[in-house]
Amino acid sequence: MSTGDDRNLDYESGTASVVDMHDSVRREKILQPSGAESLGLFPLVLCGLVLIAGGGFLFKNANGFSDSTYINSDYRPDPKPVTDDGDGEAEEVAWIDSWMKEGKKVYGNCAACHQPTGTGAPGMFPPLTGSEWVDGGTARLGAILVHGINGPMTVAGQSYNQLMPAWGTLSDKKIAQVITYVRREFGSLPEGDDGVVTTEMVAAARDMFKSQSGPFTEAQLKAIPEDKQLPGAKVDLQTGDPL
Repeated sequence: MSTGDDRNLDYESGTASVVDMHDSVRREKILQPSGAESLGLFPLVLCGLVLIAGGGFLFKNANGFSDSTYINSDYRPDPKPVTDDGDGEAEEVAWIDSWMKEGKKVYGNCAACHQPTGTGAPGMFPPLTGSEWVDGGTARLGAILVHGINGPMTVAGQSYNQLMPAWGTLSDKKIAQVITYVRREFGSLPEGDDGVVTTEMVAAARDMFKSQSGPFTEAQLKAIPEDKQLPGAKVDLQTGDPL
């Protein structure tokens, strides 16, 4: 209920104009709901300055958006890593180093018996280090890898009686690599012998011993001259090209 002080005396006395009343209402500032107020001049000016500064920094340092954005006179990039898919620029290495590296991988199939150091296991698996079967020519090793060994045999003065399976299912290249690794890593090569066996030589071994059925015996291996080499051209150790 309104009190007497709330009455509009002008309206009651008939002296107030409806138009004047509406004009006064329109002159009142409309209050916006909370959160809908105008932003104001200062935040707009601040945002404009930030945009100008950011644009200037980008223009100065983007180097025209070229792919050399981060390269300057003091920049020294690290070399690209070598990847298996050939995207990296691999450092050139000697052919023999690559051949030996692959041969070592294949030797992982032999290391369980002959040991990573080539010393074998006394009474069980013959050594490769100091073995006359490794130090001699390549023909005997080729025969052993392609067809295997069965029965008793003497290695470095010790007797063994074990079956060594054939590795003939491996490619000629892998057999050549592992024989090369064994000869160069564990053998005492004759003077002038680089210990290298090539894919061509292993192919010759398969042909040379194609009449052999089953593993070799010691007597059969000894029928092969100790210094007999597998036929095939020697290669340049740096490039792998035939000499």
